[in-house]
Amino acid sequence: MSAVEIAKIDLVITNRALARLKAVDAYGHVSIRHPTDPTKFLLSHSLSPELVQREDIMTFGLDGEKADKGDNRNPYLERSIHAAVYAARPDVNSVVHGHPQPVLPFTVTEQPMKLVYFSANECGAKIPNWDIADEFGDTNILITNMKQASAMAKALGENRTLLLRGHGFVGAAKSAINMIRLCKALLINAQMLLDAMRIGGPIKEISLGEIALRDKEVGQERSYASFRGFEYEARMAGLDDLLAERVELAKKLGM
Repeated sequence: MSAVEIAKIDLVITNRALARLKAVDAYGHVSIRHPTDPTKFLLSHSLSPELVQREDIMTFGLDGEKADKGDNRNPYLERSIHAAVYAARPDVNSVVHGHPQPVLPFTVTEQPMKLVYFSANECGAKIPNWDIADEFGDTNILITNMKQASAMAKALGENRTLLLRGHGFVGAAKSAINMIRLCKALLINAQMLLDAMRIGGPIKEISLGEIALRDKEVGQERSYASFRGFEYEARMAGLDDLLAERVELAKKLGM
């Protein structure tokens, strides 16, 4: 019984919940910073998120390499995304990379991802775009090494969400619980914005003041407020037993 076990349960739930929400497809991936060693992170071996279980989780260093050199399972090709964000952002404890369809149009047009949905504060006050070709020319568009990933992390900066040209997005959250909120808000916001653009006319964004107040009162700054949503998504993903185990472990550890 340890914080690591809770982190693994959280990571399984987050993988399965984000797969159900279609924030990640068969080639997406989500990780959690190691709860007792911030120089490491937990990430499944190369596997569709909807299939991830505790025994699938591996440990990696901030160089993107396996912490256990004897573990022969194949890691995700783009694991350097996670390593670079954790290395650059001590405040981040969960990283995701996905390719959700409602987000993709905003990665290849000059139309910015405006924040219009009330919970879009979870995505941060600004959602920048990054084009790998600007720094690396022609590539296969995947982020497959630390040099590329570090450039991506620099583009993310202090933001929570970064769009990748023609590719998808990267999200950075304070916890796995907050990560589900971020991804759900991003997808709803993208679809809401697309629908509003089809209707036409001026589009009213949520203000910086509204974003700040939501962060303070119900968002990433108030992690405990997110647990109800985490519980809901775990149950919707059919993980009632795992959720119950997580709650009991947390009680025993005083978390």
